[in-house]
Amino acid sequence: MTVRIERRTRPRKARTGLRALAGLFGGAPDAKELGERLVRIARRMFRAELVDASGRRLTLRLHAAASPVRIDVLPDGQLEIRAETTQLGPGYHEHVLARLQPLLDELDLVWDGDAPDARTAMAAWFAGELARGATQIGMPSDRTFRVDAAVLTAMGPRDRAWCEAVLAEPLRCADAFAWWDAGPGQAERARALLAMWHEVPWREPLTADERRLMEQVDADLVAARRADPALELPWAAWAELLAHLGEDETRIAALRERAPDAPSAIGYRRYPMEVELAGGWTLELPGSFVGGWDDDGTRYWATDGDRAIELTSLTATTAQGSQELLDVAPERHPVIARITEPDRCGRAEAYDDGGVHIVHGLMTSAPEVAILTCKGRADDEAWALATWRSLRVSGRT
Repeated sequence: MTVRIERRTRPRKARTGLRALAGLFGGAPDAKELGERLVRIARRMFRAELVDASGRRLTLRLHAAASPVRIDVLPDGQLEIRAETTQLGPGYHEHVLARLQPLLDELDLVWDGDAPDARTAMAAWFAGELARGATQIGMPSDRTFRVDAAVLTAMGPRDRAWCEAVLAEPLRCADAFAWWDAGPGQAERARALLAMWHEVPWREPLTADERRLMEQVDADLVAARRADPALELPWAAWAELLAHLGEDETRIAALRERAPDAPSAIGYRRYPMEVELAGGWTLELPGSFVGGWDDDGTRYWATDGDRAIELTSLTATTAQGSQELLDVAPERHPVIARITEPDRCGRAEAYDDGGVHIVHGLMTSAPEVAILTCKGRADDEAWALATWRSLRVSGRT
């Protein structure tokens, strides 16, 4: 169970007269009026942050890295506000409440009951996750990175000593959250840090989307620094990002001077990642790779600008074993590696084509067949073979 905002409101003043009498008989004369006022005020206050609005429900996007905030108008003429805040941290939790307070003031509503301290609650939740043996906390579910660490947090891998310290003193988990403290510049800093940890490829951008992402990180860090010059920022990683963008060397050097000895080790995309493919196959690729499926969905491709892979797969309709399926395809080039295991068989061939070194690998795990082509330089052959060897059908050893 994550820490979230899940609170109701009540009127600032108790109902009297006919309004109280209507409440006694179960009427809800205020819900429609409240919903209409809520929409009008929210459109004025939140503008582009307003995702959708009706007289019964309103949705806000208060930070790009967080789930939307949902406000429901209840039949008794009150509001119920729900928001997941553990993606960012207690600073964001407090930010949401602060952003909603002027809305409640205009509606003449107050929070119903007291809320627990967000930092204490979030630290207790985090320590509880560690205690139950979680190895990933706050990580996106759409990617799996291969990192030798006791636990992966949204703000990077942590070792066993760090985990033991948090179990002994839960508030020491603060550095696992992108937005722990309140204050100016924290929203921009959190957005930049999460993008640097999870999205930035740490190489020159290959697509317009990658360039926009990296430029947005730079803009967020500039905004955070302008809002609070004393904020702790990832100076070395920021300098590296600007170098990949081809920025002016003078600006890069100025950032490096802020942390001359600090490594720019931010970024899960510096680690190998597991990619899920058709037919239940999984493949391990460097995190710097970007890829996708062809329009017809039959071929997966990925590249880091220097190396590239292509993969297709099929499911055999005959009752053949893995070795028999492999033998169906004749050898066409020198074989440089073979795999013969109970649950999979494979063969890798290599050849050169116009200065490009190609490793063509087959892998079978009956009835599934994968065909992988890796392209690079001659000294990329070890990488190509490791990529081919990582091919497995999920759930099989």
